[in-house]
Amino acid sequence: MAEQAGYDKNRCASRAKRRLMIRFGIQMPEKTGFTKDISETGLFIRTNSVLPPGRTIQVQIEFPKETFTLWAKVIWAKKVPPQLAHIMDCGMGVHFVEPPASWLKFCKEWKESQGLG
Repeated sequence: MAEQAGYDKNRCASRAKRRLMIRFGIQMPEKTGFTKDISETGLFIRTNSVLPPGRTIQVQIEFPKETFTLWAKVIWAKKVPPQLAHIMDCGMGVHFVEPPASWLKFCKEWKESQGLG
């Protein structure tokens, strides 16, 4: 069941629907997942290795020419049975904790270069 505590339906940042490989974990990025959408302020991680809402995690986002490692807070999580994971959305919505200016600038320029800004 999805936890929606703290979910903001009126997000300010536009989200780009792109699939990028990421790594994430509690103390270090040790698990692999993929983005479904991404913005300057957060992203959706497609994974069945969800962590509980409120947990702070480290997220490493791999772009073709650059990699960013950011701290994020899990806002909501949805786990599905393994046999349904390929047909249903499962994963976590995370919000970045104090993202650096370099990330904010990069993400904005990246979205514009992809025709998503």
